[in-house]
Amino acid sequence: MKHKKLFISLTAVFSVIILLSMFLIIWFLGDSYKDFDDNFTKEFKIAGLKDGAVPQGLGNCSYEYEVTGADGEKTKKYQQYFFMTAYMVDGSASRIYVTGADTGYEGYVTMKNVDGSEYKGHCGGIATNGTFLYVTGEGNVYVAKASSTDYATVAAEIITKAKLPAGDENKFVQFTASFDANCGADFCFYYDDPATSKTYDRLYVGEFYRKGKWDTDASHHITTPNGLENTAFAYEYYVNVSAEPYGLTKISDDNVAEADKVPKIQKIISIPEKIQGFARAGNAIALSQSYSLANSHILVYDWAKLTTTENSDTFLNLKGKNFPYNGVNTKSGVQYTDKTVRVYFADSNNSEVFLNDYSIPSMSEGMCTVGNKVYVLFESAGKKYRLFVREQLKYVYSFRLRNN
Repeated sequence: MKHKKLFISLTAVFSVIILLSMFLIIWFLGDSYKDFDDNFTKEFKIAGLKDGAVPQGLGNCSYEYEVTGADGEKTKKYQQYFFMTAYMVDGSASRIYVTGADTGYEGYVTMKNVDGSEYKGHCGGIATNGTFLYVTGEGNVYVAKASSTDYATVAAEIITKAKLPAGDENKFVQFTASFDANCGADFCFYYDDPATSKTYDRLYVGEFYRKGKWDTDASHHITTPNGLENTAFAYEYYVNVSAEPYGLTKISDDNVAEADKVPKIQKIISIPEKIQGFARAGNAIALSQSYSLANSHILVYDWAKLTTTENSDTFLNLKGKNFPYNGVNTKSGVQYTDKTVRVYFADSNNSEVFLNDYSIPSMSEGMCTVGNKVYVLFESAGKKYRLFVREQLKYVYSFRLRNN
């Protein structure tokens, strides 16, 4: 009888081991990524993975660098520099890693708050037009400019300081201002329209929603005309490099004290859950959608059709009240609100607006663009997650964003 019970117990254990082994084989080897294989290209290695960096946001700008020839002559060239935000698994100061498209990895800087203390928060997106740097996190947009005339721009300062050796006391960038983003502020994207002569255009700031831990304000939950339940907002701001201290056009209401005026929200884009990044190129936008170990998705929309009056409504009509600005009051002490701002629907149920859904490996994060090429960052190879994911993506990948 004892032998029979032992046999049954061993059989049960062996069966569990077999089932678990089959699950792990299917989990790690059984998935395929046709969309990824057919449309995405490996670009450059993600910096900081060995340091314990958890990649979050990706931004870029074109900037000058020097090349010394064989004859010792120095010449100047331009290249794209990529900036990646990361929080650190050991809780140390969050970082911005710098990679040149031609020159490769340059180094990193840490971030400091306006008061000079180390910024150790869960930083999200990063964007820059050279003059101003924007980093999102914990409901705020953090802004930085060059710390002195020694640097032409804040981008130049970051690139220069990134090359300093570890431990150098100047190896940081300090925020010069911040504002409440009126949302979770989990990602951002700077858009420069190459079809115009302008060198600045728009900044987009948006939030991540997942039911439970990452809830958004109830007023940000919108049912689109086609019945889709969107649960988060992204905002469009106008970039204005002469508008201190944020480099963004501020609210102009005479009833708000000048010192309290924050950047004006020009458009609200109603977006679905689990959005980690935003990119716009020409007449299309892409949203990076991911959470945990499930496949990520790159959702593509026609920007021109998304932003028509027919695909929008005022916040007032949708929610029955004016749109409120957090912490901003009129001179009489009443909360400042906007009764005209419109909400535009990123609606996958609208075939005129929704263009594509790329199913790709898990943990896609922030994005940036060069022309119509979109660069996508992943956090799956970070020390925090790499033991559990199917694909440890150690490189930034790109795809072409088109509106057809």
